[in-house]
Amino acid sequence: MGAAVFTAESPWVRRAARPAPVLRLICLPHAGAGASVFRTWPELLPPGIEVLVVQLPGREDRSKEDPPTRLRSLVRACAIALRPFCTGDFALYGHCAGALLGWEVARELGERDGLWPRRLLAAAQPAPHLPPPEHPLHALADADLAAEVARRGGLPAAVLGNTALLEMLLPLIRSDFTLWETYRYEPRPPLPFPVTTLRGTEDTTVPVAALHSWAEHTTAGHTHHDVDGGHYFVNEPTERTARVLARALLAG
Repeated sequence: MGAAVFTAESPWVRRAARPAPVLRLICLPHAGAGASVFRTWPELLPPGIEVLVVQLPGREDRSKEDPPTRLRSLVRACAIALRPFCTGDFALYGHCAGALLGWEVARELGERDGLWPRRLLAAAQPAPHLPPPEHPLHALADADLAAEVARRGGLPAAVLGNTALLEMLLPLIRSDFTLWETYRYEPRPPLPFPVTTLRGTEDTTVPVAALHSWAEHTTAGHTHHDVDGGHYFVNEPTERTARVLARALLAG
């Protein structure tokens, strides 16, 4: 099979189309990231899984747009953009803040449009009802914010050493962390589909107990998997991680 090519189906959607997928995996990036963070996923996952990534405003080819600052508007816009791609079997994968967005979008699609995913995969993110971080990153000075994101594995050394690029990225990173670190949970009925959580074995940011707490938000069962890497294992997924993802996605 040749290299998968992502095409822009709309400003919001980047899809590596498959001829006859059994499942569409809709991916939501972590804070500060764009769709390209999932660029290797189509070739790592089985051909029956089609990868679709949400491209949020303010990043990559949408860098001239303002990043999202209003949660409800963002959730509704994502759901509207994704609706045409949710008529068959689909699952949602969200990494870190993307897991919270995935949780909100899944509810929007299900409750408003009757389109429920087969499964939500929530990676590197505490359950929605848990309190926000005691020391939020968005309140840090630029240098400290960059250093902390880099310590977690979210900014490579090449970016840290490029002053112009870092100055361009930091407002987006700060905006995203502001949006999600000020997220406030509203109690709602549990989800009618299973939730799978994932955590890198080297992740020192999110305790495993915070991931197990996602079990409180589903009536259909919760499973958890440890995978290779740290907090941002999504940036460099291994073949073993891909096998864990595939098994979770194709489970009955």
